[in-house]
Amino acid sequence: MKALSTGLRLPEKNEGYGEELSSQGLKRITFLFIAAGLLSSLLLKTDTAFAQKAMVQEDLELARLYAPVLYFHPSELFRPQSVDVMVNTARLRQTRREWIDINVLTHVSLSDLFSYKDGSYHLDVWFSDEGASDYKNYSAHRAYYQSVLSPQAGGPPIVAYAHVVRDENLQQIVLQYWLFYYYNDWFNKHEGDWEMVQVVLSASGEPEWVVLSQHHGGTRRPWTQVRIEEETHPAVYVALGSHANYFWGDEVYPNGTKVGNVQVEIMDRTGTFDRIVPEVRMIPDREVVEGDPDGWSGLEWLPFRGNWGEIAPHSDFSGPLGPAEKGSQWEQPYAWGMSQPLDLETWYQNRLCVEVKGDGAERAQVTLRLYNGQALPSLESLGNVALLHADPPSGKAIIGEIEIPAVSPYQILVTWPNPEESEVTRFVFMDIPPSVSGRTVLTMMEDGLPELRVPGLDYALMPRKLETLPATWDAPDLVWVAGILPATDVVRGVSICLLAGLLPTLIYAIVLYYSDRYEREPKALIAAAFFWGAWPALLIAIIVRVFFQLPVDLIGSQAIEAVRAGLVTPLIEEALKGVAVILILVLYRKEFDNVLDGLLYGAMVGFGFAMTGNTLSYLGAFLLRGFSGLSSTIFIQGVIYGLNHGVYSAIFGAGLGYARIAKEKWHRWAVPFAAFVLAVLSHGLHDLVLHMALGMNLLTVALTWGGILLVALVMLWSLRRQQQCLQTELVGEIPDDLYRTLTERGGRSRACWRALRKDGIGALRLEMRLHRQCTELAFKKMQHKSRPEEAGVLEEADRLRVEIKAII
Repeated sequence: MKALSTGLRLPEKNEGYGEELSSQGLKRITFLFIAAGLLSSLLLKTDTAFAQKAMVQEDLELARLYAPVLYFHPSELFRPQSVDVMVNTARLRQTRREWIDINVLTHVSLSDLFSYKDGSYHLDVWFSDEGASDYKNYSAHRAYYQSVLSPQAGGPPIVAYAHVVRDENLQQIVLQYWLFYYYNDWFNKHEGDWEMVQVVLSASGEPEWVVLSQHHGGTRRPWTQVRIEEETHPAVYVALGSHANYFWGDEVYPNGTKVGNVQVEIMDRTGTFDRIVPEVRMIPDREVVEGDPDGWSGLEWLPFRGNWGEIAPHSDFSGPLGPAEKGSQWEQPYAWGMSQPLDLETWYQNRLCVEVKGDGAERAQVTLRLYNGQALPSLESLGNVALLHADPPSGKAIIGEIEIPAVSPYQILVTWPNPEESEVTRFVFMDIPPSVSGRTVLTMMEDGLPELRVPGLDYALMPRKLETLPATWDAPDLVWVAGILPATDVVRGVSICLLAGLLPTLIYAIVLYYSDRYEREPKALIAAAFFWGAWPALLIAIIVRVFFQLPVDLIGSQAIEAVRAGLVTPLIEEALKGVAVILILVLYRKEFDNVLDGLLYGAMVGFGFAMTGNTLSYLGAFLLRGFSGLSSTIFIQGVIYGLNHGVYSAIFGAGLGYARIAKEKWHRWAVPFAAFVLAVLSHGLHDLVLHMALGMNLLTVALTWGGILLVALVMLWSLRRQQQCLQTELVGEIPDDLYRTLTERGGRSRACWRALRKDGIGALRLEMRLHRQCTELAFKKMQHKSRPEEAGVLEEADRLRVEIKAII
């Protein structure tokens, strides 16, 4: 029994050991499964990564194979470069509705565009001065680009950003080449310019179509009608200024645009200068960069939804949106490309063209030559179409040789240009019978109808239809709205600009003038100061324009950098305005008595300067783009501009006014010099801080209105000094009741009102004259104490005493 009991207990021990083994085995198996899963996942990710890298490499090689060859107009300055060409010279701003834009970043990196990718942000090229940095100031942008940013100056490399799309249509592969230009120097001048060349391949890699971007759309040609270099590179001709892409060089392309309610033609001009094959850089889909920005270093800009350039009142003058914001052009490139019109049906309406239509026309061959057998320059033979990209030689017959298989009857369309009349005549040969040889001969002359000779016929065929249509040969590169809008609209627009430029500054001048309670300056002199100040603004505009038109080799890149750094404009502007204030001091010394006078004259000069600057800005916007060029934002900026310039010149004027009452001789030159330096520094610092200040915060608001507050405080201090002068210098000079009238608060107003009510307007004028003469006497006495050596002050004081006694 003991053995039995022992034997019965052994299995219990064995069972416990088995359960322990089973538990440990289960854990090991689970661990192995987890490890295997992790390893499989890692291997899968590795394979995916390798596959993605292999696909990117394959796409890059394909993009390089079909990269376009770019040709430029001889006068074209800008080249397509990496986006660094703008990012390195721009600030990042945010648009605020019905208010001025605010700074977000003053130094921008590519990664910043990923962080601030919302559509309310935009890049803005900045030269540390509003005038030079304005998007319309093409001369400043050209000069800085040529001296610093161009490839010849060591700027960023010439680049095409390639985007390969395989999943839109399984039957096609689409290669997009996005080209970025620093500035669009065409009719609609704007900062930044994105253009695109698109090559469509079959699924097997055979090229089928080329699509070129042109302004708001594009045109396309089948691969067989495109000029190809080195077997795979399509030739693309970049238009002067606009950078629109075309299929032929040394040609003009009229582009219609609306200005107001009027349709105008503006020309695109291509050339065959400076052959370039850009460096190809791959860009993936936007979502790929958004999901892994670190894995696509240098392409963090791709998800940026804002404008690549300053925002303008009219969208055509604003910086463009980036590639990923182009809608179907980016998201469905094949569908977008095939929706674009054919190049031959869109352009060349003013050119000699012979085209075969009908069954079998795609197998036709058309060539043109002169009657004597000489070749025609600028001839493009495109199978069933022959196109002459120049006017036909005058007085010479042109022969068209047409080869077409002997099939059913066909048609021939002939377009003959008449540049003297700005029209073309279109002839249609219909139901042409096929010939056994498949060869027909077309004879065309400047005068007379074209004739068609078909082998087998003993007579010449004549066109069945003809029509004459207007055509465009040339048009201005710049259109002024004043030349096309109705006269009433021009008058109304110019009137708005003049009122908007004059009215705010005039209000400032009136408020400041009547704030002088004791001795108001002569109105004629105030008006002279105001309008004298207007001339430097016009002179500045001329100087800046001439400066930026000079060759960079002459003025030097250092001078361009100085302008961009904000070292030149404040100095020139304040010097020119300061000359006007000095002239007032020299020519009308007797009217320039104290700090308040100097502040007043200086502010008036600044207001006049601002009036001209604002008016020129408003007129430029209107004349270029009509009423759409004027917006509330531009007027807000103009109001602030006027206030600021009044402050700068008021600082220098106050310094000259202080010199008039200074007792120390060295104060008389040191204070005006220091005031001028302060005015220049204030101007430069204002521009700098507006560039550096971020967001709509206390600093930007204080900077905009702080100068006005400072001038107001100086004015109040000067008025207080004037009151103290009257209280001190008029003691014993005039009767006590008159003394109290002039020195007590509100006494002058009460006295004037009593005179008007009692004896009418004549008594009021006499009372006001008495007050002026007494005030002037007090100031002359103070001047003599400060500057006893100045001749004529005591004599002037005696004259004033005589006049005061006569009035009393």
